[in-house]
Amino acid sequence: MFGDTEFDSYSDGGFHPSPVYLEDEEYLDSYGEDMDAESAESMKDEGVYYERISLSELMDQCIIPTLSQAIQTIYPLMVLCLICRVTCVFCFKASGGEGSGRILANGMSFVLGVVGLHLFYQENMIFVIMLAVLVYPLMVLTYCKCHSWTGISVSVVVLVYLLTCELLVVKEAEWHQIRGAQMMLAMKLISLAFDLDSGVVRELPGMWNYAGYALHVGSVIFGPWIGYQDYATLLHSPEERLFDFFWVWKLCASFFSAVSCVLVSTCVAHWLLLDTSFLWLLAFRDALSFRFSHYFVCRLSEVTLTLSGLGAVKSNGDIRWDFTTTRLFHIELPRSLVEVVTNWNLPMHYWLKTYVFKTAKPLGNFAAILITYAASSILHGINFQLSSVLLSLGFYSYIEHVLRKRLSEAFNACIEARRCRADCKHLNKAMHPYVILTNIGFGLLSVFHLTYLGLMFDNSSEEEQGYSMDHTLNKWSHLGFASHWVAAATYIFYLLI
Repeated sequence: MFGDTEFDSYSDGGFHPSPVYLEDEEYLDSYGEDMDAESAESMKDEGVYYERISLSELMDQCIIPTLSQAIQTIYPLMVLCLICRVTCVFCFKASGGEGSGRILANGMSFVLGVVGLHLFYQENMIFVIMLAVLVYPLMVLTYCKCHSWTGISVSVVVLVYLLTCELLVVKEAEWHQIRGAQMMLAMKLISLAFDLDSGVVRELPGMWNYAGYALHVGSVIFGPWIGYQDYATLLHSPEERLFDFFWVWKLCASFFSAVSCVLVSTCVAHWLLLDTSFLWLLAFRDALSFRFSHYFVCRLSEVTLTLSGLGAVKSNGDIRWDFTTTRLFHIELPRSLVEVVTNWNLPMHYWLKTYVFKTAKPLGNFAAILITYAASSILHGINFQLSSVLLSLGFYSYIEHVLRKRLSEAFNACIEARRCRADCKHLNKAMHPYVILTNIGFGLLSVFHLTYLGLMFDNSSEEEQGYSMDHTLNKWSHLGFASHWVAAATYIFYLLI
C-alpha cells in the first residue's frame, strides 16, 4: 500500500520495493488494489474507470513514504560498509598492509558481514554462513590432494547444498528471502575454486582472508559479485584518502540513480500508466516496474560496495571509482536481446561467461548457452516462473544471434546482434538508412519480448514464496503466448533463409 512500502526479496541478491497501494477509499477509487490484466478487464466491463491523482497526492501517498522506508531499511548496512572502509584504511596505515593489519581488516569484513546478514535475515542467516563454513575445509582438502578438481568439487557441493536447503530444509517463503545472498556467496565460492585451479589465485587463502571475502559486508546482501583478486588487492592496499572526491562523486551518483529507479518502479510507472483493459499496456507497465526495481538493487549494490572501499580500478597510480553493475539505457533502448542479457547484470554476466560458458563451450555454442542459462536458473532458485523466463531468454537470444548473423552476411551490413567495431569490413555501415531501420526494428522486437517476459514479475501475493507454474502459464496465456510464437516464427525464418 502506498505509504506502507514493502521490501521483498529479490532474485539477483537483496531487496526491491513492491508497488503497493494506499488503503483509503479515494485512492482505491483511482487505482484499485492489486490490479492485474484480468481484473482490470473485468472492472472495465463493469464500467469502472480510473483517474490519475495529482502530483501533490502522489508525493504524499507514495514518493515520500517510499523514500523514507527505503532509507530506513538500507542506512544501517551503509553505516557498516563505511566502518569497513575506515577500518581497512586505518589498518593499512598502521601496519603497512602486513601481518596483524590484514587479519584485522579481513576479520572486520567478516564480522560486519555477519551483522549485516542478521539485520536483514535474522536467524535465517545461519543457512548462508553454513555454506561458507562447509566449503572451506573441502577447498583446502581438494587443493592439497587433487588440485585440478577444486573447482568441480566445490561447484557440486555448493549446488547440492542449495538444492537440499531449498527443497528439503528451509521453508519456501524463508528461502525466497535469503536466496539472493545465497546466490552471491555461491558465485564467490565457485569462482574462487576455479581461480585456484587455473592459477589466477596463486595460493589458497587463509581462513580470515576466505571469511572476509565470502561474507564481505559490501556485497553480502545486495551483491554484486566480486572476484577474490579484486577483494584482496583493494582491501589490502586501500586508497589512503578516506574521502576522495571521485569516491564521494561515485557514491552520490549511484545513490541518486538508485533512488530515482525505486521511485519509477514503485510510484511513477503506476501513476503514468493507469489500469486499463489494454493487456499489452499493463504488461509493459509491470515489466517496466520490475526492470527499474532491478536497477535499484544494482545501483544500491554499487553504493554498498563503494562505501566499503571496493569497486575501484587502479591504473598507473591513479584510482577510478567507476564500477558499474548495469547499463540502464542499453536495456531500455536495446539494440538486441543479446545486448540486454550482457548489460542486465555486468558482474554476473562476466561470472557466467568465465566460469560456465567457457567451460561448456567445447560442447558447442548452443549447448553452452543452454547450460549457462540453466546454471543461472539453479542459482536463482528452483522456480518454474524464473526458470521459464531465463530459458526462454536463452532461446530468444540464440535465435536472434544466428538470424542477424546470417542477415548481416547476406546484406553485408552492420546488423548483427552485437555492435560492429568502427573498422568492420561490412559495406553497409551503421549509419546507412536501411541499417538504422533494421536495427530499430530488432530493438522494438526486443522490447516486445522484454514486455512479455517481464510481465511475470508483477508483485502479486505469490511473490513472497515464489511464483507457481499456474501463475506463469496464466499470465502468458492472457497474451496468447505471443512472444513464444514470434520466436518460433523467427527461427523458422532463419532455417528457410
